Amino acid sequence: MIRDLIYPEDARKALASLVGGLGYDAAVALAGVAVSKIPVPPGPPDFTVVPFRCSGVQHEQAVRREAPILFSRFSLISMVSRFEVHEYNLLLQRRVLEHLKAPGQKMDGPNFWRILKLVQQESRSGPVKMCDGLLVTQPSAALEAKMEWLDGLYRVRNCLAHRLGRVQMIDVKPPSVPLDQTKDEDRLKAIWLRPRLLVEGKEVQLPFRNTTGREAQCRVDFEQYVREWKIGDQIDVNPVDCEAIAMSLSLLAQQLQADFEREMNVVLGLPGP
Repeated sequence: MIRDLIYPEDARKALASLVGGLGYDAAVALAGVAVSKIPVPPGPPDFTVVPFRCSGVQHEQAVRREAPILFSRFSLISMVSRFEVHEYNLLLQRRVLEHLKAPGQKMDGPNFWRILKLVQQESRSGPVKMCDGLLVTQPSAALEAKMEWLDGLYRVRNCLAHRLGRVQMIDVKPPSVPLDQTKDEDRLKAIWLRPRLLVEGKEVQLPFRNTTGREAQCRVDFEQYVREWKIGDQIDVNPVDCEAIAMSLSLLAQQLQADFEREMNVVLGLPGP
C-alpha cells in the first residue's frame, strides 16, 4: 500500500516547497553579482580544486565579468523548471484523489502505477495546459490573468536552455500556427510583475542608490512588465528581473493552489474554503 495522501496539507506543503525554491533560485542570480567582484587569483591554476583544467585565465575572467547575466540565466531556467515539477506533483495528487474519491483512503500499487503513467502523458501538454484544463478545469479570472506570465516565461526558458538564449523561429511562433508560417514581425513576448520604486514621488531606475546624503521617502508598487525579442535577438535577464519573476511565479502558484482546492473540495464533497 502507498502512504496516505493528506489533503489539502500535502498540496500546501508542495506550495511552500515551491515558494522556498523560487527564493533560492532568485538568490542564485544575486550570487552572480558577488562572483563578478571576485578577481581571478594570480599565479598558476589551482589543481587542488579540479584534477585538470580545460579553461584558461581568459575564460575565468570572462565568467566573472559576465556572472550577473550567466547566473540570472541559470536562475530563470531553474525557476520555470521548478514550477513545472510543482505542477506535475500537484496533478499527481489530483489524479490520486479523483481515484480514491475521498481523503484517507488507501492506494494500491497497480492503480498508482497506472496513474503515474497517465500523469506522465498529461504533463507533456506543457505548463499552461496543465494549469488550465488539467490541474484546474475552470480557472478563475485571477488565475487566467496570471497564466499569461507562465506562457512567455516558459518559452524564454526553452530558448535559454536549448538555444543559448538566441531567439529562433520556434521561439516567436504563435501557438497553433505551423512553423513555416512564422512571420518576421512575430515576437517572443514575456510578461511578469515588476517593482516600481518611487523616490519623493518620482520613479527611479533599479538598482537605486541614494546619493543625496539625506533620508528620502520611498514607495514600491508593481506593474505588469512586457519584454519582447525578435528572431536573432539575444535574451539577457538580470538579477532584478529574476527577483521579479520569482515573485510573479510565487503569486501564480498561490492562485493556482486556491483554484485547485476550490475544485478538489467539490470533487471530494468537502465544504468550500
